[in-house]
Amino acid sequence: MGKSNYWISSGFFSMLHRAIDFFVGFLGFMILVRVFNKEDFGVWVLFITIASIIEMARNGFIQNGLIKFIVGKEALDFAKIQMSAIWLNTILTGLLIVLLLLTAPWMELTFQAPGLRDLIYIHCLFLPVLIFHTHNLILMQGTFNFKSYFFAGVSRSVPFFLVILYFFFTHQEITLIQLAWYYNLAFVIAFVTSQYQVRKQFKLIWGWHKEWASQLFHFGKYVFGTNLVSMLTSSMDKFLLGALLSPVQVALANSAGRIINLLDIPINSISSISFPKASEAHEAGELKEVSKIYEMTVSSMFSFSLLFIAVSVIFAKPIIWIVAGEEYLDAVPYLQLISLIAIVKPLDRQSGVFLDAIGKPFYNMILVFGTLVYGLGFSWFFITQLGLIGAAIGVVVAIGLTAFIKMIILNRFLTISYKNVIKETFSNYPKSIILINNKLRK
Repeated sequence: MGKSNYWISSGFFSMLHRAIDFFVGFLGFMILVRVFNKEDFGVWVLFITIASIIEMARNGFIQNGLIKFIVGKEALDFAKIQMSAIWLNTILTGLLIVLLLLTAPWMELTFQAPGLRDLIYIHCLFLPVLIFHTHNLILMQGTFNFKSYFFAGVSRSVPFFLVILYFFFTHQEITLIQLAWYYNLAFVIAFVTSQYQVRKQFKLIWGWHKEWASQLFHFGKYVFGTNLVSMLTSSMDKFLLGALLSPVQVALANSAGRIINLLDIPINSISSISFPKASEAHEAGELKEVSKIYEMTVSSMFSFSLLFIAVSVIFAKPIIWIVAGEEYLDAVPYLQLISLIAIVKPLDRQSGVFLDAIGKPFYNMILVFGTLVYGLGFSWFFITQLGLIGAAIGVVVAIGLTAFIKMIILNRFLTISYKNVIKETFSNYPKSIILINNKLRK
């Protein structure tokens, strides 16, 4: 596949996947926020947050290393690397299950969230299924098969959404426990779909392949730490609101957070397709190409971010009213402030991705850990002083500081022109208009 075709095809399926996931997740949220009271919905948000942290941390332990090492490998090493990745994934998943089982009662008490323990216990039953589903998704990315990645991805989000839709239109009552079972059963459907998609690439040579296991572990431990701490950082406002205030404040923050998640569609889509290409260019010693990819991807993200901030700040009140209802209008100031994260998120995200791509995951992990430490301090202080709105201030300040430090470190290894990033950001608008006009004329 040519370079141009790669970006167009991969970008289309990656963006479509993120868009559908967001769309069904967003509609599901709009339904659930009206089905459950604020207290129960806050408990559900805490559960989903914990499940997402576990998933992202586990993915990080395997994902970047597996993608980086399987690129261009012969069949024998290709199979050994996959086997090693599955072993490591299995060991980590087992440890995480034990940790969740031990800490679930404590989390329920600390976050003032009745029923959270049982939701976590149900999720633990299904985590072994995710070992192979996660592996399959990463394998698709590593082989640049984003079309299969799209189908495997939506096979989880869409069935769960259909369940929510069914209960809503039939006016049947549903409890948090029932919802948790349906949420986790969707993973089983996704696993079957992903396993079928990678049936030709899924090759294993049984045994413990020490060399590859060691390389994956030593690379993955940094990315695992980075993803875990990054997820904790992005979720610390919810945890602190639950611990310091109540699940009601968690529900309010989540109503605005759902809007912010819209920004993740272009950011995550672009980063997911840029990492394999940046890694490939770095392995070939083409540092100028790596820098060019960075500039191009960050400017693309900025083009979305600027529009996002303008809409979120100006139309915050009608957005919250439409999305969550009149009872959640207290979240309007939170949305207006937290939307400023769109300025720093592209820099933070891509600087971290590219540090991993050039083989410097240690820097990324340390910086993200720093974000958690001083982010907790900022958030704790601002929440105790300002309440809900303080959570938004703490998160934006913490991530902004980390993004700035990451940029400085990345520039030690790559020659990046931020002037080009800014120019490209604004030039993307007329380019998009021309592209749309050309499409409409055909």
